[in-house]
Amino acid sequence: MTLELRNLTKVFGGRGKPIVRAVDNVSFTIAEGETFGLLGESGSGKSTLARMIPRLIEPTAGEIIFQGNPLTHLNERDMRNVREQIQMVFQNPFSSLNPRMTVRELIGEPLLIHKRASGAALDDQVRDMMKLVGLNPEHTNRFPHEFSGGQRQRIGIARAIILNPKLLILDEPTSALDVSVQAQVLNLLIDLQRSLKLTFLLITHDLSVVRYMCDAVALMYLGSIVEQGNVNQIFKQPKHPYTQALMRDIPSTNPAQRMLEHVSLEADIVSAPWSGQGCRFSPRCPAAQIGNCKTVEPPLIPVGDGQLGACHLIQPQVNQN
Repeated sequence: MTLELRNLTKVFGGRGKPIVRAVDNVSFTIAEGETFGLLGESGSGKSTLARMIPRLIEPTAGEIIFQGNPLTHLNERDMRNVREQIQMVFQNPFSSLNPRMTVRELIGEPLLIHKRASGAALDDQVRDMMKLVGLNPEHTNRFPHEFSGGQRQRIGIARAIILNPKLLILDEPTSALDVSVQAQVLNLLIDLQRSLKLTFLLITHDLSVVRYMCDAVALMYLGSIVEQGNVNQIFKQPKHPYTQALMRDIPSTNPAQRMLEHVSLEADIVSAPWSGQGCRFSPRCPAAQIGNCKTVEPPLIPVGDGQLGACHLIQPQVNQN
């Protein structure tokens, strides 16, 4: 197991300011070599969770276990060593790259920081990385503005993999790119995963990217996971009304949930706020008047074949033993 999160929580606010539980009691595991997708709308807590894993944001509670080692209580010096093995590719390749640095400096900087190489050895590794991600190694002295959006994202990927990490966190890696370029970058990531034996955590709001890239996926809503399973399960038989709403062109096969086949997400998270009681999705759910949807928050429970769901309408898995 490459990564395990146990009840990870991040609370912002307090001391007279409104309390926001940006990530609330999230648990999941990512197997070695797997691509695990974290899917949800803006404001669901995906990026906050991603930044807690290498402790760019400190968690309020919970555990982060990477390759069997707990990270939560490591000091900054030890975390610096861990971050060699956990790297991130950010959403916007223009804003994430220092415009005053050349490509050589951008890609080679991690080698200098971690004292892996310098001088001619660094130059050789930078050129090798540029070749690997499909960039011309003769362009090491160019600046980010001299490249296209897709090329800039390739620079960001080269910078992330030059230390040979085990886990790559991809935070909306193609959302800022033209559609024609997105597939090229995704295919590059798949090729790199196979050749370098990488594990991916993919943060996205794009269903097509999840279906193309991921082995397993978790749906986040207001900081909590509401459904989780392998990609085929989630796309063929979505259980939670939020998942069904995101995939509303896929009809439900469960008669008890037929009313949810045409769930619309016209309102957004901000305009349909959760009161803090009951189901988080209840302000936007047409079935929220059923039972205790407004008063009791549903737990995340097994619903069959490793799939998990958090909804009062979902029938729990029956133990056959």
